Amino acid sequence: MKIKYIWLSPDSAGKSRFALGGIGGVLGISALALLLAGGGTVLMLRRGLSVQAMGLGLCVLVTALVLFLAFRLGRRRVQDATVFFLTEEDRLFALDAREMTDYGGNTVDNLLGDFRTQRLLRELARRPELPCRAREIVVVEKLKDRGGSLAAVCLVQNMSGRRFRRTYFLVRGLDREEELIRQLERRRNWRDALEERDSRRPLYILLSTACLAAFTALCVLSHPAVSRLPQSIYFPCLLGAFIAAGVLVGFIVRQSRGE
Repeated sequence: MKIKYIWLSPDSAGKSRFALGGIGGVLGISALALLLAGGGTVLMLRRGLSVQAMGLGLCVLVTALVLFLAFRLGRRRVQDATVFFLTEEDRLFALDAREMTDYGGNTVDNLLGDFRTQRLLRELARRPELPCRAREIVVVEKLKDRGGSLAAVCLVQNMSGRRFRRTYFLVRGLDREEELIRQLERRRNWRDALEERDSRRPLYILLSTACLAAFTALCVLSHPAVSRLPQSIYFPCLLGAFIAAGVLVGFIVRQSRGE
């Protein structure tokens, strides 16, 4: 099929730096975490504060910051790897360029996979063509503004005719962005949109946050440096905090994806 339009993120539309951006982001987050943890520990020692009493709070804050930055970096990489195609037959396709690359199970293979994805994005920007793993967008079930991007929950169809649901992120600032949004709107299932009920996920996020705060407080009070509660409940509460944090992150991710 002949391509009429192709939409790539502003980074991929030029000389893609997909791999370099990922490596730089991971190294930057790691360096920031080490700087905050090390600097905070040195500051506590110089001020004569108890490292045992304050260390847990510092660990929680640094971990929360790292998770937030990692989430933002991950979403940015998804946006940069997402490509939309419009054929002359008026069929709209989407591709996550990472799916065209075989990623391994170790760090070296993942880095090589990023560089292969970067090369693919550069080739698509230079010579647009429809890859075999691109999926046709049949119906757009939801289209929500997520601040700097649009989340499109779509019913897609692969080349073999199998249909399933996928979420794509449309980064703002694309060339001919209005045309892509218009193409997505044309495929919107307005009946489902009108019948859609308000999501209860914000309530679940609030409840998960409350559980995480409660377990964190119990961990602090049962820590040996504080000993306001029996130390025997410290590790069970720590496990509860870990589970609550995982549930909270899951709800936040699904909320950001518009699912």
